[in-house]
Amino acid sequence: MDRLLLLAVLTLAGCVDPHEPLSPDFGNAVNANNAVQVVDPNPMPVIGAADTNGQRVGDAMDRYRTGKVIRPQPPLEAGRILATPPPPPQER
Repeated sequence: MDRLLLLAVLTLAGCVDPHEPLSPDFGNAVNANNAVQVVDPNPMPVIGAADTNGQRVGDAMDRYRTGKVIRPQPPLEAGRILATPPPPPQER
């Protein structure tokens, strides 16, 4: 039994060509995964002033440090603030 297993392994090992080059797309999966994890490979340079106000950012940081963060408001719908979702329409 052991001899038969050894013969099968050696027969299959003879089919492998160690000098055969790898497939041309070998390694593309790793490269694709790395590319997907890049946020923006070619970021555009910022031209002009930034889109924020330094004083506003500084005030927000001070409020964060002192624990006086301004809570966001609930969403607006048709000009009124909805604290709770509207009730479902009643069936007739």
